[in-house]
Amino acid sequence: MTNGPGPRRIGPRYSFRARLTAGLIAGAVLPLAAFGLVLVAADAARNGGLDPTLSGFVVFALAAAVILAVVFAYFLAGNLSGPLRAISRAVEQVSAGDLSARVEVAGEDELARLVESHNRLAAVLARRNSELGRILVAIGETTPRDGLDRLVTHATASARAAFEMIDANIHLGDPMDVPHEEVIPGEARPIRAVLALPDERVGVLTGHLPATRSWDAADQDLLELYASEVAVAIRNAQLFEQVREQTRRLQDLGDAKDDFLRGISHNLQTPLTSIRAYAEQLAAERPDGRLEIITEQAERLSRMVRQLLTVSRLEAGTLHPRLEVLAITPRVRRAWEALGSTGVAFDVRDEATGWLAVADPDQLDQVLWAMFDNALKYGNGTPVRARVLPDADGGRVLLTIADEGPGVPEADRATLFERYGRGTAPDHPEGIGIGLYVSRELCRTMGGTLTFEPGEGGVGAAFTIGLPAEPPAAGET
Repeated sequence: MTNGPGPRRIGPRYSFRARLTAGLIAGAVLPLAAFGLVLVAADAARNGGLDPTLSGFVVFALAAAVILAVVFAYFLAGNLSGPLRAISRAVEQVSAGDLSARVEVAGEDELARLVESHNRLAAVLARRNSELGRILVAIGETTPRDGLDRLVTHATASARAAFEMIDANIHLGDPMDVPHEEVIPGEARPIRAVLALPDERVGVLTGHLPATRSWDAADQDLLELYASEVAVAIRNAQLFEQVREQTRRLQDLGDAKDDFLRGISHNLQTPLTSIRAYAEQLAAERPDGRLEIITEQAERLSRMVRQLLTVSRLEAGTLHPRLEVLAITPRVRRAWEALGSTGVAFDVRDEATGWLAVADPDQLDQVLWAMFDNALKYGNGTPVRARVLPDADGGRVLLTIADEGPGVPEADRATLFERYGRGTAPDHPEGIGIGLYVSRELCRTMGGTLTFEPGEGGVGAAFTIGLPAEPPAAGET
C-alpha cells in the first residue's frame, strides 16, 4: 500500500538564512579579492617581484572586508527573514484554530504575494468554519416531529443563511426535473446539491450566490454535506409521519376493540343470567346431569364476561374498591368449591391464624376464581395447593396458589401479566389472555400485589397474592 508522493524539496539542502548569509558574504568579498589579486599581479609585473607592503595591505583589506561582510550579512539576513518568521507564526496560529491571524508586508514583491495568499486562505477558512458552525446549528434545530413542510422551510432558510446565498429552494422529487443553470460572468452564480441517500435521491437544493462571491470545490463539498444531512432529516420526518399514522390507526383499532368488548359484555350478561336461572329451575324440577353442566358453564362464561367488564372499567378508571376487613381462608375454600372441580385434589394451609385481610370481597372473589381457573387449566389435573402466610414486617397477608403442571416457559414470563397476552407454545390452551392482567390490576386497586414464582426445577407454577392485613388482636392465637 502506497501513501502517495512525499513533499517536494525546494532549493538546496541548506537553510534559507545560511544561503542568504553566504551569498551576501560572497557578494561583498569576492569583488574585493579579485581587485586585490589584480593589483598585486600588476605591481609584480612592473617591479619584477611581489611588494611585501602591498601584499600585506591587500591581505589586511580582505580580512577587514570579510569581517564587515559577515556582520552586515548577519543583520541583513535577520531583517529579511523577520517577515518570514511572522508568516510562520501566523500559519501556526491558523493551524491551532485562530483564524483571525493576519500579516502585513509593504511592497508588491514575492514576499508580499505570499502574505496576501496566507491572509486570503485564513479568511476563506474562517468563512467556511462559520458556515460549518451555522450548518451544525441548523441540523441540531430540526426534529422529525416538526413535520416535512416545516423541516423543508427551515432547511431552506438555514442554507441561505449559512452560505450567504441570494435565494435558496429545496425541490423534492427527481433532481433531473430541475434543469441546470449556466454560470454567466457578472451575474448571480447558480449552485445546486442533490439531496442524496445511499439508496435514493429525495430532491435537490438550488440557489444563487452574489457574482463577487468565490466558490470552489471545498465550498461545493460543504454544500453537498449539508444536502446529505437534509436528505436524512427528510427521510426521518417521512418515517416518523408513517409511524405516527400507524400508531394512530392502532390506537383507533384498540379503542374500537375496547368499545366492542364493552358492548358485547353488557349484551351477554342478560342472556347468561336467564340461561343459568332457567337451568337451575329445570334442575330443581327434574334433576339432570346435563342441566348441571349448562349451569356450570353458564356460570363460567358469566365470570369471563365479568372479566371483560372489569377490563373496560380499569381502562376507564372507574373501578374503585370497597374495602372490608375479612378472613381470607374461608373465601379461598368457597371459591374452590364454586368451581366444582371434584376430580382435582385441593389442599389449603392456613398459617396466618387471626390475621384479617383488607380487601374488596367481590374483587377478591374474582381474583381467586381466576387463579384457581388458571391452575386447573394449566396444571393438567395435578393437585392444587393454597397456603396463607402472614407478613408481619410488611403488614400483609400472603396467599400462594400453586400447581404441579408443566409451568410457564421462560419465553412467556415477560408478557405473563400483559393484557391479551397468551402463551406461545403450540399446545397452549385457548383463552383471551386477560385473567392474569385483570387479577393483578384488581390486586393493585386494593393496595396489594400479584407475583409469579416459577416452580422448583421448572415444574409447576405459583402465584402469590399480597393484601394489606390487620394482625391478630392482643392475646389472640
